[in-house]
Amino acid sequence: MNFDFSPLTILNVAYYILIILLSLSVHESAHAWAAYKLGDPTAKMLGRVTLNPLPHIDPFGTLLLPAMLALFGMPVFGWAKPVPIISRNFKHLRRDEALVGAAGPLSNLLMAVAVSLVMVVLAMATGAQSVFAQMQQEYTPAWAILQFGIVNLALAAFNFIPLPPLDGSHVLSALLPREVEAFYQKIQALGPLILIVLFMTGAISIVLGPILSGLAYIFYVLPLQLLA
Repeated sequence: MNFDFSPLTILNVAYYILIILLSLSVHESAHAWAAYKLGDPTAKMLGRVTLNPLPHIDPFGTLLLPAMLALFGMPVFGWAKPVPIISRNFKHLRRDEALVGAAGPLSNLLMAVAVSLVMVVLAMATGAQSVFAQMQQEYTPAWAILQFGIVNLALAAFNFIPLPPLDGSHVLSALLPREVEAFYQKIQALGPLILIVLFMTGAISIVLGPILSGLAYIFYVLPLQLLA
């Protein structure tokens, strides 16, 4: 497979990296803010409650991987540096770990909702059919806004997968009965290996593809259909 280094492709890659930088900054800031509010000031003291992307950047997960995915025309996502958490500072360990874990992907869902509201406003101003047409045409305003929303939906869906080190593992661990949670914690070391297998086999697309398509329909297609 050959890379496409045309000017439009480079512009496309730069735009997706910008989306990832902003989206992951919000995601990681949400983790850090939630931890601070629940009693752990570690991330706040390290400057992670900020929308400045620099403290959150992981060179591979935040920059290189999204660029490669965009160049190959694949769905774009990534990750940032993990937010340091000292869980013994929490008053209610299981509940607070789950809330901190959920804060990141929930922040991405909130941004996806914001994008949906912007699309509705555009549809009310220019007509739903016009927005539909723009969404399918690259580099139009509606298309650019849509990509921001899709990336945030992908980040939310991916991070809610209940496999360590993803955020969903913290949420699931808190919801499980204690005897089941003990077993789940024993197999958590296999989480990264399972994720690698999912990526290498392409199964991650089979898992997330229908979920992402359904979310995109609910957030961006259905509201416009109701306005058409």
